[in-house]
Amino acid sequence: MAEKIKIVYLIDAFYIGGAERLLLDICKNIDKTKFEVHVAAVICGGSLEEEFRKLDINVKVFNKKSKLGFGLIKQLAAYLKEIQPQIVHTHLFGADTWGRLAAIFSRVPIIISTEHNINLNENWLKKFLKFILAFFTTKIIAVSQGVKDYSVKIEKIKPQKIEVIYNGIDLAKFVYRGYQPLKPEKSIKAVVMARLEKQKGHQYLIKALPLIIKQYPNFKLYIIGTGSLEDKLKQQVEQLNLQANVIFKGKSSAPEEILKQMDLFILPSVWEGLGIAILEAQAVGLPVLVSNIPGPDEVIEPGKTGLLFEPKNSGAISKKVKELLAQPELAEQMVKQAREQVENKFSLEQMVNNYTNLYLNFFKND
Repeated sequence: MAEKIKIVYLIDAFYIGGAERLLLDICKNIDKTKFEVHVAAVICGGSLEEEFRKLDINVKVFNKKSKLGFGLIKQLAAYLKEIQPQIVHTHLFGADTWGRLAAIFSRVPIIISTEHNINLNENWLKKFLKFILAFFTTKIIAVSQGVKDYSVKIEKIKPQKIEVIYNGIDLAKFVYRGYQPLKPEKSIKAVVMARLEKQKGHQYLIKALPLIIKQYPNFKLYIIGTGSLEDKLKQQVEQLNLQANVIFKGKSSAPEEILKQMDLFILPSVWEGLGIAILEAQAVGLPVLVSNIPGPDEVIEPGKTGLLFEPKNSGAISKKVKELLAQPELAEQMVKQAREQVENKFSLEQMVNNYTNLYLNFFKND
């Protein structure tokens, strides 16, 4: 096509999260000579709003006022009719629902939705809405094969409707520091970087700490993130008398700075889509330990690019941490192979190219 393709990205809000940072990376790196980019938050703004506004794109924030969002659908439809995009691409449940409905009413030719997670917490109504809206969606992108399998099996989406495009990270930002020898006799700084919500399984990791500290008293856990379980998790730390070993650092807009100061990364999630934080830790050069669940199990090859443990199992977490700390040569080997895998399979450049090719394929005969 001679003219630029107009694409509107819709997302729930501009919070600091995996989906939001992924969209920010796409908006930064997509070829502006081919695409005219618009992005809108359908519920509210957030911490990343200013980052989006710094880019050479059009940014808008809606403020959803009612629970059902009928007024929002009307506003979004008017917005889309004014812009007249060829593509609307939605992210996260609110934008997926209200955004796709508005795109349907506005007769947008191509509607794309990215499914970022295996949503074990979604009720039957949300699953039903996804099932219905899939019929009007041109393509659904799953961030892992695990997400695709779940969407097909549980949400009853037709497999031919779904394409897998792995998340990618900016390797210029997450600079490889090389393997840093673990020194458990001195100190070990472990980090979990995730929202403080049920999905992420922090309570199982905290429960594992007394078993780890018994053998490695200088083991410290840094918890990066905020969420609804913050007070409950802090109470758990106090009850287990772990105040000297657990540090709550709040949210961070610069994960690359924190990761390079750490010794290892742990993610005890109960469910995931893929796990961008895993890729970031691997890119920097941290050995990683992650729940053996769909999504992350496509990133971690046990003993080669990381270690897997049974989800919701504090004993399994402590066992794998001890296994890692007792085998520094294994940690070194995993760090090197994990970085190579990220470069070959999970780079930002590769992800943006995959999305670009997806978009352009719709117009290849024009």
